[in-house]
Amino acid sequence: MHAPFRLLFPRQLPALTAGLSHQTYVHWPYPPDALRPLLPPGLRPDEFGGRAWVSLVALVMRSVHPLGLVPLPRGTFAQTNLRTYVRTRDGRSGVWFLSLDAGHPLMRVGRAFGVPYHWAELSVRRSADGRTLAYDGQRRGGHRRNPAYGPPGYRLTVREGAPVDAPSELDRWLTSRWSSFSRWAGMLWEARIEHPPWRLRTAEVLELRETLTAHAGLPAPGAPALVHTVEPMDGLRLGAARPAGRA
Repeated sequence: MHAPFRLLFPRQLPALTAGLSHQTYVHWPYPPDALRPLLPPGLRPDEFGGRAWVSLVALVMRSVHPLGLVPLPRGTFAQTNLRTYVRTRDGRSGVWFLSLDAGHPLMRVGRAFGVPYHWAELSVRRSADGRTLAYDGQRRGGHRRNPAYGPPGYRLTVREGAPVDAPSELDRWLTSRWSSFSRWAGMLWEARIEHPPWRLRTAEVLELRETLTAHAGLPAPGAPALVHTVEPMDGLRLGAARPAGRA
């Protein structure tokens, strides 16, 4: 799965390298028709068993180095993304970010290239026994975007379970994605991603309140169908975005 991206970096510096910790996925199934209006030309919902999926991904980035070289000041910070799973016309798969909330203001530079970053107040806490993770987030200035839903934000508490020693086909489909797409200057762009395999664990949601899905234009999602946490890891590398139509 990693081979296509490993061929990229001998010719090109990564746009960003980082490690990740405290990472949690909350996954919901959706009718594909609910996602189609939110995608740009050239992308369609990827489906598993006839359903599209949306994931809330809360994490802490650490040792963040833009261009893989220069450390970012305050290089450890929380980030939350709301994403869905897509395919191009020629069948390449990846993720489309419905929103990205970051605890570092410099990450908003990505908006200039079509990546929907927002500056947010985010916090992450781990319990003394190490098994419970509590995430809180509220987008700065978000109360002005859509008062009907309240400020864009969320509160999530999960309790980690056992390691996932044999990931299911759906586990892999949701978490093994090696490209992200954005739209900028009237074109579709693709950034490739490389990281070691996730070490997944099961998890139980103890509390979840969120308005991110509503602000993204989605119907209320209901109870999560699947939840994962991921053990901390290093070695994330994000490639520079390139026009999606080019090899």
